[in-house]
Amino acid sequence: MDYWPAETILSHPDFPEARRVYLDRVLALYGDDIFLNKLLMEAARTVIFVVIICMEAGYREDDRETWPTIGNLKKVLALFGLASPRRIEQLAGRLMQTGFLESRVSARDRRARLLIPTARMMEHDQDWLMTSYAPLAVLFGEADYALPLRGDKAFQRAQRQVATGFFVPSAMVLLRNPDIMLFLARDAGILVLVELAKEMADRGTPTVDLSLARLGRRFAVSRTHVRQLLAAAETQELVVIDQARRRITLQPRLLESLDRFIAEGMSNHDLTGAAARKQRGLT
Repeated sequence: MDYWPAETILSHPDFPEARRVYLDRVLALYGDDIFLNKLLMEAARTVIFVVIICMEAGYREDDRETWPTIGNLKKVLALFGLASPRRIEQLAGRLMQTGFLESRVSARDRRARLLIPTARMMEHDQDWLMTSYAPLAVLFGEADYALPLRGDKAFQRAQRQVATGFFVPSAMVLLRNPDIMLFLARDAGILVLVELAKEMADRGTPTVDLSLARLGRRFAVSRTHVRQLLAAAETQELVVIDQARRRITLQPRLLESLDRFIAEGMSNHDLTGAAARKQRGLT
């Protein structure tokens, strides 16, 4: 399957613009929606959300291994190493409580309950796919990405079904990037990083103003939470904090890790999108 690898994406002369589109889209999708921020913006929650959608899209009634059950969800999540079985149950329960997920009895085996995304969950997933494919359109034109960019439901289902075969590569995007996992593992942590990276890009400097209170209000977390997050990043030599001037500098290693994270995500979406179009004959 022809697709754009991460190295090609990173070396593209327009990658800075693609990065800017990604940062803007993520902040537009989550940064202004406190509910979605609190519900999803932590690694285990995000992964569970997407994996459930993919599992349901790849579900075949004659193959129990494909059933979107809590047991099979735990097996997939074990690849990512992000949550205990008990926490997976809790997070799936939270998605049910908030109207994103339903639990239905299997027609094949009434002892089994299937996790079924609601229309609300699918609509948010559609928004996320638009966010994911928009940076690719910046680099390579809109022709190959017209379907996800216009919210085509047939493409959405086909892409998510194909993605069930790419759980291991998707897990590796996270597991081999511990710098970004530091932020993904904290509530709203990735949004804090995205906000700081956007300010850096807008100003053309790696050093930007730091207001713990503003970041806390922006993403509905406490200033203590933000302080602890950034202190952990400074301990890992990812940022330098100037307490006296209330400034923070994002170190080159962190910026390179963020670019790698964005590019690998783009590459995976390009691959699964191309496979989805080919398998379903979508044009």
